Amino acid sequence: MHRRPRLRSRAVPARPLVRHLLPAVVAALVAAACEVQTAVTVDVEDDGSGTVEVAAGLDAEALDQLPDLDDDGTSDAADLAALVRTDDLQDAGWSVSAPATAGDGTTWIRVTRPFGTPAEAEEILTQLTGPDGALQDMHVSREHRFGRTTYEFSGTADLSAGLEAFGDEGLAAALDGEPLGEDAAAIEARIGRPLADAFRLSVTADLPGEATTWSPRLGDPPLAMAAESEVVDAGVFALAAMAAFCVVAVVALLVVRAVRGSRPAQSGS
Repeated sequence: MHRRPRLRSRAVPARPLVRHLLPAVVAALVAAACEVQTAVTVDVEDDGSGTVEVAAGLDAEALDQLPDLDDDGTSDAADLAALVRTDDLQDAGWSVSAPATAGDGTTWIRVTRPFGTPAEAEEILTQLTGPDGALQDMHVSREHRFGRTTYEFSGTADLSAGLEAFGDEGLAAALDGEPLGEDAAAIEARIGRPLADAFRLSVTADLPGEATTWSPRLGDPPLAMAAESEVVDAGVFALAAMAAFCVVAVVALLVVRAVRGSRPAQSGS
């Protein structure tokens, strides 16, 4: 069994985790460092409301390497839930699902937060990693014009610094002074492969009518993300066409009547 990095769970300082949501998730991933995934999904509804979801997935080997935080003698989904500090997230307005194992054996824990407007979505997104974190300049917009609505999503995924992009001072204090609890090279030596092959991040913008997913890779240059969709209200255009037809018909009728009314009356013989 691989040596587990020491994690002093009781030393984790109280802090607003909603501002550092992804670092908290990555702390769970680094503790395992086998096959881990993080998925960020922005789901926008037609009216501009929606949800932001962050999900962390660990394969069976990664789950087995988690610290036994509940001291029950095994490393399991309960330890994953404890590691991401679900109580703090719920207090900050996030809904936390119980860890669940998918058909491929990956155990996922998902946290979601609703938003009412694109502006609220942007506020939530800026809280994921902070202005200098792995996800930067995240924007969501909805513009309604006659008969059509345009939705846009944009941002930058910057993993050029590796997993350290998710670290913060609070995690370093709890994880033996390292931003991730362990030097990146030591993690790679322990798992026998590059971190870029063990850790996967996906960002999905699920806009009305179109969903786009980006998969930035650790160590790659910053990735610009941009997606746009447009929803056309056919009913509005149909009504507009009908109204235009009615106007044309009325005008034509008035013209015909005017022409007939202007004709001189024929005199009898």
